[in-house]
Amino acid sequence: MLLFDLSSVFSRIRLLGSGRLDFLHRISTADLRALRAGEGKPAVLTTPIGRMVDYLIVLAFEASALLLGGGGNQEKVVRWLRKYIFFNDDVQVDDESAQGQLWGMDDQTARALCARWGVDAPAHDLPEYFHRTLYLPAGGSLTFLRAPRALGLEWLLLAQSQTVTLEARPAQDFDAWRIARGYPLFPNEINEDYLPLEAGLWSAVSFAKGCYTGQEVLARMESRGQIARRLVRLTSDAPIVAGAPLCDEHGERVGQVTSAAPGVALAYVRSAFAQVGRELYASSECASRVAEVVRL
Repeated sequence: MLLFDLSSVFSRIRLLGSGRLDFLHRISTADLRALRAGEGKPAVLTTPIGRMVDYLIVLAFEASALLLGGGGNQEKVVRWLRKYIFFNDDVQVDDESAQGQLWGMDDQTARALCARWGVDAPAHDLPEYFHRTLYLPAGGSLTFLRAPRALGLEWLLLAQSQTVTLEARPAQDFDAWRIARGYPLFPNEINEDYLPLEAGLWSAVSFAKGCYTGQEVLARMESRGQIARRLVRLTSDAPIVAGAPLCDEHGERVGQVTSAAPGVALAYVRSAFAQVGRELYASSECASRVAEVVRL
């Protein structure tokens, strides 16, 4: 069984009010106007120069929207959201990061847990980011979210119940898991040093919607095809650490490692060096190879 405790990895922010999706559509990179209850989409909050405030999974419910963002970034995101609420917007923001538990799991684990709790398992063919909320006989609720494919997990499970406890792998194990799959996360890859297209978050950016904060910068990057650096997944036979500079064979600095686990790492490198198979060096003795250019 595959089960990770992600309660501290992802924040949970709830938006209430009739204008919640219009508001999110207005201030984020995603087209959220047609989002219906039970559906979800990725989105990015960006600064006026297109840098990332946070990468979100937006989940639509009948009377609210839930934002899954970077764990530890919730206070900043709440302030950011409230800053853009106009006096006539019917939008309220609540930080629910300390409420309930969040797990990531494979399908086998999800079905075993549903059988244990006496509820029907969610449909196996539920599309990416779609979600279903189930209610426990003893009280409380379980929201099963079809996890992003790039995460390498089948489900994210949000439990709003005091009676649900699980023995799960810690967040450190998950960090190695997501690095090996090239999945970016706050604060290492998702922060105000980088732009969404540099992080490979193409699926979270709409180029057909109207104006939003940072839209001009991203639209210009896309139309000109000029992306200065890209997020890549590296493989290495030697130990490599987060924060290490990366150089080419001549010793010229071309990037920096952002996350590392045994044998793998994530790094932002200049686009000219973001080619699968390209050798980069964290030191003269530590050669790494670009295994993947991240594009989610």
